[in-house]
Amino acid sequence: MPLLPLLGRARSLVALAALFLAWPGLAAELRLGIDGNYTYNSNYFSDNQNEDAANSFQIGPSIEIADQEGRFRYDVQFDGAYQAYLDQDGVDAWESRLRARASYDLSERTRVRVTNRFRDISNLRFNRRDIEVADTALDPNQDRYLRNEFELELSHDLTELLELRLSGEYQWIDFEQNLDRNDSTAWQGAGELRYQVSNTHFVGVGASYTRQDFEEALSRLGSTGDFVSGFATWAWNVTDAITFTANGGPSWVRSDEDSISSVSQTRFVGGFQGGEALRAQLGSCGLAAPRFSSDCRLAPVANPAGADGFGEFVSFAVDPTTPRVGTDQLLTFFGGATLTANLPDWNLSLSYQRRQSSTSGDGLASSLDRVFGEVEYAPSTSRWSVFAAGSWDRRETLTDSTRIDFVLVDDADLTIDAERDTTALAITTIRSSDVRRENYTFIVGTRFRIENRFAAVLDGRYRRTTLGGPGIDQPDIDTFFAVLTLEYDFAPIQF
Repeated sequence: MPLLPLLGRARSLVALAALFLAWPGLAAELRLGIDGNYTYNSNYFSDNQNEDAANSFQIGPSIEIADQEGRFRYDVQFDGAYQAYLDQDGVDAWESRLRARASYDLSERTRVRVTNRFRDISNLRFNRRDIEVADTALDPNQDRYLRNEFELELSHDLTELLELRLSGEYQWIDFEQNLDRNDSTAWQGAGELRYQVSNTHFVGVGASYTRQDFEEALSRLGSTGDFVSGFATWAWNVTDAITFTANGGPSWVRSDEDSISSVSQTRFVGGFQGGEALRAQLGSCGLAAPRFSSDCRLAPVANPAGADGFGEFVSFAVDPTTPRVGTDQLLTFFGGATLTANLPDWNLSLSYQRRQSSTSGDGLASSLDRVFGEVEYAPSTSRWSVFAAGSWDRRETLTDSTRIDFVLVDDADLTIDAERDTTALAITTIRSSDVRRENYTFIVGTRFRIENRFAAVLDGRYRRTTLGGPGIDQPDIDTFFAVLTLEYDFAPIQF
């Protein structure tokens, strides 16, 4: 990707931060910094059969504008970086992470808060922040995606002990190489009543509704998912430094697939392996005729797709006599618990969460189960600190789905590339739920403050990805990282 468009994307992402500077009297403090790192990646393309290591350098700015005083408070953080790879062609790219939060006290009893998070990131690596927000490996075959979350919250003290909370949220995700993943958008509205039982205990009850829309992708139906959930909340301030919160309740889920009579697909069957587009050979698609594209595997000697890629797009009519799910529904449970401790020299966090997944890409209502833990030892009298973080997350489809399949052109020579039969109808079959993608991540490292504004971080990272479900279990994918990061912060600018 040319450098100028990348810089243009970066300028658009910091536009929100620039608004705070342009508005007189708003910004209390501006912090600027430069971060750069070297990364070794043992399995760049997440390929369990042909691991390909990569070495890369990354450098970019960090910007933070904040004012935490008065009725209007805000905090805007932007991190951007350009990645250059030494041994991989065509994958140099810009990454962006933007987080903006603003709150305003309408009165002594009423408050409003707006939060927006935007991420334009590569899926070929992950960092400590990605572990925190469960963006560690959405799909090992998708190397890039854009994700945005916008949330509006209103809280009002009905009495000294009773609080009403209302919230609305909008999310979207866009897979840039969208060959077999469904882009999606989601809207959510929620309300909660929270009661202060004592100085340290709060309890609450609430309900939420979520509507999720999945766009049609190649060989994948679009759909809508509806989630109606009820929940109870308990918050316990154990001490001023230790907090425990828990919430949960039933959730009714309904999935409605789009009704279609035709679907587009490439002429040849293929996929990505080692970052290259490869066509499957007919011999890898089963021995009995008729052969179907869903049975194909990329043969070790598959022919390169070359300039034609997977061939032109072809419109296939879908056989109306083959089965489809249409509508499916179930009752499940969403909730979680979190324990945090911010002690003089230690910071600890441990949590479990089960919720609707906004980023599955599977074109169906899905759940995200996640366990996360983090510990950091950072004594104020020392230049050294050490940290460790880890997570397990599982994205799993909740309802049955309709799978689209294609008859292949039969030929006695099984060495030819697998080609879909353009004269035959596409067929549909039903795939049961519980198609899942699991990730295990771990990071451990140390940070050394060389001087007041200059620091170095050395860490090691590990990721394992498992793809499973009815008839699709695949070998685990393991990746190791070694990362050296240098951070420099300029003197804060006061306004």
